[in-house]
Amino acid sequence: MNALQTLSSTILIMLLCLGSAQAEENTDNLTDMWVVEVNVNDRQAFESALKKHMQFRVNAGDPKEWNVYTQVIGEQMNQYTLRACCTNWDKIADYNAWASKSNTGKHWAQTVRKYTIAVNHYYSEVDSDNSAWDNSKNFKYFSVDTLTPKAGEGFAVRASIKKISDAAKNMQWPESWVWHNRIGGAAQISLVVGHESYADMMPAVKSFFVQLSEQMKDKAKAQSLLETYGKHFAKSEYAVYVHRVDLSSPKSKTSK
Repeated sequence: MNALQTLSSTILIMLLCLGSAQAEENTDNLTDMWVVEVNVNDRQAFESALKKHMQFRVNAGDPKEWNVYTQVIGEQMNQYTLRACCTNWDKIADYNAWASKSNTGKHWAQTVRKYTIAVNHYYSEVDSDNSAWDNSKNFKYFSVDTLTPKAGEGFAVRASIKKISDAAKNMQWPESWVWHNRIGGAAQISLVVGHESYADMMPAVKSFFVQLSEQMKDKAKAQSLLETYGKHFAKSEYAVYVHRVDLSSPKSKTSK
């Protein structure tokens, strides 16, 4: 897992160094994301209000399906992540116009906002070329490695990024993983690994490092490659999230 964590951060550096012109070309995989922090004593009231707000959005014909996630392992147990996939830059204005017309902001202010401490809005872009996600599985838990890169270390590692990503796919690494490049705030990338249960988090019999060593036919070279990656990051954080179906967009409108 450490190898994949390290790879994820170098991808973000690469994307940042390529400049805004290329970033605008890769807008097919944008995810809308809100991170909401609440007081621990208000969690029950907040969740009740959020359920009402999600139903209001569905009743109003929200074109987006919002999924909510909370930590079950980590240091931000009072945060709620609301995600909606997928959009493009040219669709954002239309969605904002729908939200304004449907008074979703007003409803949030009347029902949910009083329980919030902070609300942050981001977009995230999927690095699909270096991801491998099994859509046939119903994942409930998600391991998330959030990595902060050091500045100015992008292009030197681009070739090795592809080598490790390809190695993970060629060895048929059993995890289902995806990288998200956050747009907004400090430079950050997240590696998300899906799990169907806690038992599904058990490590593979052969670790990524062992399999990488076998593919490279040189343990020392594999170790050197991974250690080099580790020097490019200022910090990393690990957490496990659960998909809160009960707080996500309901499947149908309420009857009038």
